[in-house]
Amino acid sequence: MGVITISRQIGSEGTFIAKRVAEQLGLSFIDKEDIEKVMHAYGFSAFEEVYNTRPGFWERFDLQRSVTIDFLLSTMRSFAKVGNVVLLGRGGFGLFQGYTDILNVRLKAPLAVRLERKQREYGGTDEHARKALIEQELIRTSFVQTDLQYNQNDASLFDLVVDTAIVPPETASLWICDAYQQLMKKPRIDAKHVRADLVVDDVLLKLVKTMLGDSGS
Repeated sequence: MGVITISRQIGSEGTFIAKRVAEQLGLSFIDKEDIEKVMHAYGFSAFEEVYNTRPGFWERFDLQRSVTIDFLLSTMRSFAKVGNVVLLGRGGFGLFQGYTDILNVRLKAPLAVRLERKQREYGGTDEHARKALIEQELIRTSFVQTDLQYNQNDASLFDLVVDTAIVPPETASLWICDAYQQLMKKPRIDAKHVRADLVVDDVLLKLVKTMLGDSGS
């Protein structure tokens, strides 16, 4: 029982790969929508606004923003505590550094390739696609680097970094599955923690277990 976190650049086929990995390994796929359900259940209706906007200087010190982000991290810890999940995005790679049973993966691709993929998916002009992708990427980068203070461009924070312009998404999925299975058989020797060490709120954990269909204690 373990966890895979997948960090990805927009247009690197991260969602497709994460879902495929979860299906192949029999794990639960967790993305922003699943995390939102938990946060909304606790009254954090502003999560979407916090995640999808770049804060100004003073907004970074806003108490409600800080409380929302703290609860986001608590929610992710709860999903990881239950285990057997693929966590897509939300800076999971930074939150779960040094765990013997958590695999951290980064997916990337050159901008030109990612632009072509998104334009093929949504249409529009080259310039419109470029502006939309760059703006989305700036917002994501701001959230991860400014709010969470993690650096997704630091390759040392990942167990596996894959360029999906070179490695087809189907092959990348197989690589991630194999790496996960190897980690489960032979835990990393330099890890200081296991998922069992995670401290989470019992009520929150129960809600997450219910969402995942885990009725165990």
